[in-house]
Parts: sequence; structure tokens; C-alpha cells
Amino acid sequence: MSLTFMPIDTFTDILHEFANRINLSGLQVDSSGYCCLDVDQGTLIHLKHENKRDSMIFIAEIGQIPETNAGSILRYLLRINNDPEESKGMTLSYNAESNNAAIGYQFPLRFMDIGKFEEFFKVFLDEVDRWKQKMVLYTQGTLPKGEEASGENNVGGTSSSTNSTSKGTPEFIIGA
Repeated sequence: MSLTFMPIDTFTDILHEFANRINLSGLQVDSSGYCCLDVDQGTLIHLKHENKRDSMIFIAEIGQIPETNAGSILRYLLRINNDPEESKGMTLSYNAESNNAAIGYQFPLRFMDIGKFEEFFKVFLDEVDRWKQKMVLYTQGTLPKGEEASGENNVGGTSSSTNSTSKGTPEFIIGA
């Protein structure tokens, strides 16, 4: 009887090794290949194995889309997806259910090891923090670079803050 290697094994092995390195006990990947980490008490990083491409997907919400100038901000985020230098190869999106902007990053697991995972994860956390800071400005009324007011007359918005300690070691909490 031979052992067959399943594509999700690389994903779960890397996450378990990562959890061991940061002394995070109890990390579990569910049967669909999903787990969630709470970084710095408030930044949820959703990790998902994508079976068809044998890749890992990171997703994090970066802030609520304010009612004022929502169209301008959404157009800007969409436009940034076409600028690999600005987007760092990540994808900015909108979650209509939560009214939040999100950032995602997908990469193949074929040649992935724990060292590469940690590098990608750090880059992703840095980008999440950068975009959260931008979203705070947008929420406060500062429009994205190159955007004009969209003519929307909605008043309001939602404030947001980050608890990131990007200069220190992130704190992780397991989520489901």
C-alpha cells in the first residue's frame, strides 16, 4: 500500500510548522482547507487552500467603504488592480455583505516552504497595514490620489482604526 500525497497536505504542513514557530497551539485547518488568524487583535487573515490550482489564498478586510464618495473610492481600488507596482500583485476587492474593502493574495504551493511562506505572509501583513491606513484617510474624507468627488450627497461614514504593531512581532489568535 502506498501513501498518496494530497495537494492540501503542503498547505496544512506549512500552517502547522508556522504555528509551531510562533508558539501558536491549536491551529486547525477545516475540511474545506480554511483557517483564520487574528493578527494584532483585530486584523483577521483568512487562509484558504484552493484545490484546483493547489495554491494558498490570503484575504483580509482593510476597512469600511464610507458612504461619502464611495464610488470614487471603489473606482480607485479597482484601478489599482491594474497597477502591479502599486498593488504589489495583490487584488483589492469589495465585500458587499460587510461593506468593506478587502485585499487578497494568491500564490502556488508547488515550490512553497516555510521560509517562503513567512516572507509572503510578512509582505501581506505589511500591505494590509498600508491599505488599512489609506482606508482610514478615505473614511475621514481624504480622497484617493487622482480621484475627484463622485457627486454623491450621502453624509456620514464610519471611522476605523488599526491596532497593528508592524514594527514589533505580531500577536496571533486562532479564529474559526
